[in-house]
Amino acid sequence: MITTSSIYKTTRICSLTITHGCNLHCVYCFEKHKDIGQRMMSIETAKSILKKEFDQFANSGRRENERFAVEFFGGEPLLNFKLIREIHDWVKTLELPFPMMFQMTTNGTLFTSEVLEWFTNVKNDFRVVVSIDGDDLMQAVNRGCSTARIPMEYIARNWPNSYFKMTVSNETLPNYAHGIIELTKQGYRVPSSLAEGTTWSQKEAGMYKQELMKIGAFYLDNPQYKVEQPFDLPFEKLMYESPIPPKNCGVGTNTEIYDTDGKVYPCHLFLPIVHGSNLKQIIEGIDFRDDASLIDDLCLKCPIVKLCRTCYGYNQKDRGSVAKRDLRKCKMVLAELQVVSSFQIQYYLQRKDTLTKEDRAKLDAAIRAYELTHTESLTFE
Repeated sequence: MITTSSIYKTTRICSLTITHGCNLHCVYCFEKHKDIGQRMMSIETAKSILKKEFDQFANSGRRENERFAVEFFGGEPLLNFKLIREIHDWVKTLELPFPMMFQMTTNGTLFTSEVLEWFTNVKNDFRVVVSIDGDDLMQAVNRGCSTARIPMEYIARNWPNSYFKMTVSNETLPNYAHGIIELTKQGYRVPSSLAEGTTWSQKEAGMYKQELMKIGAFYLDNPQYKVEQPFDLPFEKLMYESPIPPKNCGVGTNTEIYDTDGKVYPCHLFLPIVHGSNLKQIIEGIDFRDDASLIDDLCLKCPIVKLCRTCYGYNQKDRGSVAKRDLRKCKMVLAELQVVSSFQIQYYLQRKDTLTKEDRAKLDAAIRAYELTHTESLTFE
């Protein structure tokens, strides 16, 4: 059964890098080695991978409501649309003993009439995430193209539970709030995050705080809109008893990615197209199930370490170790936590008469986070 229904929980994601090619040149792109060739994954390679993955999942002792997901990734996956179509049609002929779905991350600029027609017919089998970085100016600065090239209304109409993912760069930070608010007013869901591998100044940390405050005020004044990342940060992590924070993503455990040649990697940030070389020997020495090995002693001393998200692939790429976090980002993380904890307190207090037990726990966690992040001793230069 192929279904995107929310009654199922996706516990295994098999990502396929189906092309190294891309038609855009985003300023923050982590795939810096596209010049190694615009390779495409073959249908035969994709089928071989999925046969193995399907068999493993079927015999994994999974629960009845657990779902398998096939993700098409790139480069820009629509450059290999033929493979997407053939793999989907092939899977439809199989009698899999578990629920599954397809998903795709795309820049949205290659939805030709042929592609749109095909996706219209299979939309219930897919979850589609499109990257868009704000208004036309922000999109041009970050991605070198116009939002007009993306069929946003079509995507939102066919996949109402999906979203448009915004990445904030140094260049677009001054317009961050404007971009989020305008897209939200148009009816689009727009979670956002800062670009990784970027040097942030103290001035930009102050600007980030001001932009977040504008977005938070908009959400509070317009409760009809769904709160999106980062304003839904789970401060309950502060209640985690162990001094070692748990890994903050599924890298190397419930998520893996296959390159165009069929070789498997922990996630897309460990691919050769990112690092410029094969990291197989280094990767084999990393235990992604050992949380303590994924963080160094310096960060363990930080009082907000349980709330700090990191990218293990970027840590390896930029600092030679999955455990070494990007200290240039600390001041941005602090600004984010300060604003979001304040926002969540106000958000739940606005609803104080209808709070559930779970909501009250989230309010208590937000208050604790606010107190923790608003101490004079907690500063990052």
